[in-house]
Amino acid sequence: MTQNIVVAYDGSDHSERALDWAIAESQQRQLPVKIVLSTGRQTGLDQSLYGAFADALQEESERLAKRAVEKAKTAGVTAQCIIERGDAAGVIVYESKDAAVVVMGKRGHHGVRGRVGSVSAAVAAHSSVPVVILPESWKPDERETRPEGETFAGCVVVGVDKLGTENPAVTVAARYAADHGLTLAVVSVVPTTGYLPVNSYELEMAVQEQLKAPAQQLTESVAEELRGEFPGLETVTRVLEGRPADALVDASRTADLLVVGTRGYGGFRGLLMGSVSQAVLADTESPVMVVPTAKN
Repeated sequence: MTQNIVVAYDGSDHSERALDWAIAESQQRQLPVKIVLSTGRQTGLDQSLYGAFADALQEESERLAKRAVEKAKTAGVTAQCIIERGDAAGVIVYESKDAAVVVMGKRGHHGVRGRVGSVSAAVAAHSSVPVVILPESWKPDERETRPEGETFAGCVVVGVDKLGTENPAVTVAARYAADHGLTLAVVSVVPTTGYLPVNSYELEMAVQEQLKAPAQQLTESVAEELRGEFPGLETVTRVLEGRPADALVDASRTADLLVVGTRGYGGFRGLLMGSVSQAVLADTESPVMVVPTAKN
């Protein structure tokens, strides 16, 4: 079966940007786009009232679908639109089972139709394929600028832990960077030493160096392995300090894309998404790709 790129659409500005991203990705990968609209679940209204409401909702959805498909085809992309009744997250996950990637905005219209923003985390947690989520604050032409060595401009950023390349998110990030001509930034985060006594600068520096050494070794090892798997991929390594979620969110202020897994090393079995991934989704300023990593 031919893969496609699924995009959640509801006519909002955020879903329009998601559609633009999906179209660009389709042009890059030479894959068709499947545009998915959800009309929501049937409400508890009297059927005589709901019937007229449902007809109007269906008519509006068809109008939006036609507009979205025409936009994709104008860009030279093969596209189709699926309109389904049901829970928005469930509809998107179902329609994306055989997709290469799902693309959606972080927020959408409120109400029955779509509710893209309210379902983005649910889709990311339950999807069997990578999900790209575009935050409301994402403005690629207005990203924060920082000095060289502190910026992640032109980079796909992926955090690594003890799983190394066994975490599928790492390989997916490398493949995306290689396919799109971007640099892969392999980062690790070490905690700050806030528990040390006051005025113990030298001790703090010594402890930080002890923490950084294995972290740097880990990132270099992962980067070297990826360079062998993806010849020509430009790779850099960075060791950041602080809470992992905070450090990755800070990196997102200049990155082109941030890639995280649904779970990392040490997660509780049965959780759909780890705390770091949830926090990143809540506060990121760049697009985030969430890669399913949980094992059954």
